[in-house]
Amino acid sequence: MANSLPLTPTLSRGEREKSRVVIAPNWLGDCVMALPVLRAIRRAYPEDRLAVLARRGSDAIFRAEGSAQVLARGNLPGDVRGLRAERFAEAWLLPNSFRSALAPFLAGIPERIGYETDGRSPLLTHRVPPPARTEHQLRDYDALLVSRDIAPDLEAPRLAIPREASQRAAAALDAAGIRGDHSLALLAPGAAFGWTKRWPAERYGALGDRLAEKGFACAVVIGPGEEELGLRVASAGRGSPPVIGADLDPVELSALLARARVVVANDSGPMHLAAAVGTPVVAFFGPTDPGRTAPSGAPSKILDRFVFCSPCYLKECPYGHECMQEITAETALRAIEELLAPNDW
Repeated sequence: MANSLPLTPTLSRGEREKSRVVIAPNWLGDCVMALPVLRAIRRAYPEDRLAVLARRGSDAIFRAEGSAQVLARGNLPGDVRGLRAERFAEAWLLPNSFRSALAPFLAGIPERIGYETDGRSPLLTHRVPPPARTEHQLRDYDALLVSRDIAPDLEAPRLAIPREASQRAAAALDAAGIRGDHSLALLAPGAAFGWTKRWPAERYGALGDRLAEKGFACAVVIGPGEEELGLRVASAGRGSPPVIGADLDPVELSALLARARVVVANDSGPMHLAAAVGTPVVAFFGPTDPGRTAPSGAPSKILDRFVFCSPCYLKECPYGHECMQEITAETALRAIEELLAPNDW
């Protein structure tokens, strides 16, 4: 199979000593929350070469953020060949998995910096005990940075929208029949982790009806593979809002979310993207902990029912999914009303 990473000319010893790669997290929301790490490293070494190895799709986030060269992650053999050809001096491992340490180890990167997790300590040259993870996930990487005398970036994730992405978002809205003179509410019913993180589709549909009564234009925002979910939400309400977004990359999706007055979402990648572009967010939390992954950087309202088993982090609920089922459409509407200024209605 062809190498998934671009090759660069052989680096001199001095250039190699100033060359770093960050291994990005796997999930879209986690990638958004990793953006301050790149900013911190870039601020500490403004003249040095910095790259990030990220999955296809999520790589668009890092490309738009602009702190680092972006390399597309592929399979393990391809990543090893590409990392070896790039001849990095340091690898920063943000995921906690064994696999994320294996590729830099096999590529012979001299310094491999990461937490002692998943039995990978023998693959690391700079080992850090994992944090307690009692704070927001944004703080999970601070100990890694401090261990190398780098000050953490305490600002919220921010994402600039390129003009091309904004144009794609505008075209998607136009194709859906939504014009710029409407207050826009976007409903994002998906969540990659599993169905337990999703507020029920019929509740999204009912909320869309209530927002339409208030004068909002509504659309259902989905990602690739969520077409059936989007149709269930759209058909659950009387208004049948358009379903858009499946053909947009994460940055184009961010541009779409940036055009909304409010985004209503589960604990998901779109929730974090909306916050990163400054759009107010109403977010549903069920099996996960808002203390760990609440949206950061924009006004938000968290809706959760902290029942006896919360947070369970389970992909299958052994009970009645009360943590989500007990949140009504009226509750969500009140949260939107409290979040937005009166002149937004």
